[in-house]
Amino acid sequence: MTAEAPTPLIVLMVGLPGAGKTTLARRMAPALGAVILNRDEIRDAIFPEPFLDYSREQNQVGTDALHGVLGYLLKRPRPAFIIVDGKPFSRRSEIAAVADLVEHGAGRLLILHCVAPADVIARRLREGLADPINVRAERHPEKAARIRGEFEPIEVPHATVDTSGPAEAVLREALAHVRSAGGGAAQSR
Repeated sequence: MTAEAPTPLIVLMVGLPGAGKTTLARRMAPALGAVILNRDEIRDAIFPEPFLDYSREQNQVGTDALHGVLGYLLKRPRPAFIIVDGKPFSRRSEIAAVADLVEHGAGRLLILHCVAPADVIARRLREGLADPINVRAERHPEKAARIRGEFEPIEVPHATVDTSGPAEAVLREALAHVRSAGGGAAQSR
């Protein structure tokens, strides 16, 4: 008799550019033994560098690929924790698409809404412009402000983490939300 694979917990990172989603995801992953599916990294790997333009169409190709990979991982090999990152998930329909995949894959979903004060987000994004990729992708304070104006309220159960505090405290809080969602293997390091 083979042991049944655990029910995966998918942690969906939601929030504005500069809210600290990716930084927190990268800190959470080793603490959970999680894999990260990052839409931006998937998109960047799909398109050859000379043709990478960060357009809405390319972002959608990356999102579709992310959904495909998530759906596959929920069927097999079913890792215990999957962190989904790499876009704001600012629309209800974007969250619903992930929730639908998770439900059909017999997983559990934790929506982790990362927030920070507007001045902290603006500072992070300005500092990030030292990286040419962020310049090409137009990850700047104005983009965050535009998305903030379009961000739809999250109307399903979710946890909120203010990422502007000390990194270790933010990680502990996020891992506590994972434990509360039934991810008992989460360990604070």
